[in-house]
Amino acid sequence: MEKMRNTMKFMRTCLMTVFLLAALILPSMTALAAPRTGTYEKHFVGASADSYRTVVIKKIKKNKVVFQIQYARSYPFRESWTEKIVGRRTGNKVTFSYREAGWNFTGTGVLKLKKNAVKIKTSGTPGADYGFISTGGQTFKLKRVSGGKKFAG
Repeated sequence: MEKMRNTMKFMRTCLMTVFLLAALILPSMTALAAPRTGTYEKHFVGASADSYRTVVIKKIKKNKVVFQIQYARSYPFRESWTEKIVGRRTGNKVTFSYREAGWNFTGTGVLKLKKNAVKIKTSGTPGADYGFISTGGQTFKLKRVSGGKKFAG
């Protein structure tokens, strides 16, 4: 009888240890799901022109992400990019504000980090929707295409 009690106590201790370790490890697993640095892109096919929306992530830290947003359209040719963006990271969500290089349009946005993709949603200040970086409040999913970290401009 005494041996059975000791065995049950040992089993309870083991189970509690496993649950405690799981509770400590699982929250840190979201960091493992974070993407790597590199280039993420979405290709839009239009009737008369194609366009590309690109995010280049240069550095991912615990509390910040350094990246750039780029836009290119084939006809009529348009190309735009932001200055270097340093966003505040909480988990896999990055909030940021941006300024388009050369155009001085500004706006804010949210970037969500996924395993091999990022989701981006930006909105420009009044007048900035004429720029190319603003998504007009829509969310786009960009897939990882390479490990390149070269900024435009």
